[in-house]
Amino acid sequence: MKKITIREVAKEADVAISTVSKALNKTGYVSESTAKRVQDAVYKLRYQVNANARSLKAERTNKIGLIVSYINNPYLMSIAKEIEKTIRSIGCHMILMSHNDDTKQESELIQLILEQQVDGLVLVPTGGNKALIEDVQDRGIPVIAVDRLADGVLTDSIEDDNYYGSYEAISYLNKLGHHKIALLFGHQNHSNGRGRYQGAVDAMEELGNPIDERYIRQGWFHEEEAYRETKEMLLLQEPPTAIYSCNNTMTKGVLKALIEQDLKVPEDMSVIAFGDREQWELITPKLTLITQPMKRIGTEAASLLKNRLTLKEAYEPKQIVIKPKLEIGESCARLNTNKEG
Repeated sequence: MKKITIREVAKEADVAISTVSKALNKTGYVSESTAKRVQDAVYKLRYQVNANARSLKAERTNKIGLIVSYINNPYLMSIAKEIEKTIRSIGCHMILMSHNDDTKQESELIQLILEQQVDGLVLVPTGGNKALIEDVQDRGIPVIAVDRLADGVLTDSIEDDNYYGSYEAISYLNKLGHHKIALLFGHQNHSNGRGRYQGAVDAMEELGNPIDERYIRQGWFHEEEAYRETKEMLLLQEPPTAIYSCNNTMTKGVLKALIEQDLKVPEDMSVIAFGDREQWELITPKLTLITQPMKRIGTEAASLLKNRLTLKEAYEPKQIVIKPKLEIGESCARLNTNKEG
């Protein structure tokens, strides 16, 4: 008699494999109607749950995987520190890796993490590898998405309200009289990048600022890319009067380009950035920022994971969105209306 697989049960019930796993193992939230469809499919196909696999999931290794985008990003390392403090309190140890925003590297690292038989995975997703992330969940391993959502996969998650933060940044510059505003965005491969880009563009349109493609520049969340794009804008016949940078790493490139061109902030160029304050404490003038609550994000991510590892009852995945705050520094000047002609 042919052995029925969990994949066939999922197809019969018209649900994801991870949903079948949650319904059968009671390791996550599944609605009553969906659970019934799964049970009906199990009965119809005469599927037998693998008891050995179930017992393996019950074993604890006290290892937690943490995969971030860039290991040299101070913001992400601050989050990692908060996560490590919390998981140590329940006797777990952390395995830290970085995928450099490369979906192939992310795939390799997730598989490596699985080989380590971790109890949980905290992930800054690239936006790809949907099937692989679902496979992690199928094994009964909780996944917590941090800073970005895992596209197409329902997991516990915690992130900034990126759209709101970008909208606030452009609104603030607009109130200061700036209309030639440069947007230095990363990319739109994941929810973080999409939200920050769209929030800025929508603010420009709704506040009556003409969107000038010369000022919309892609920095790929890299310092060197941001540096090159900023230098090009500064050499335009009509350069912008203000620059909004969508993350800390790109802001370093922006400031480097301004210094090389002997331009002063905010006298010659206003600058506002999405990022955390800690990295810029020694920089003058004090940067105006859309600030990220990194300690809170790290602590709540760890709490989500701790609950998944210690609570017995299943519950619906939690999506936590935190609104960043506009922290006014000294890097944005009110524009003299004669300056733009």
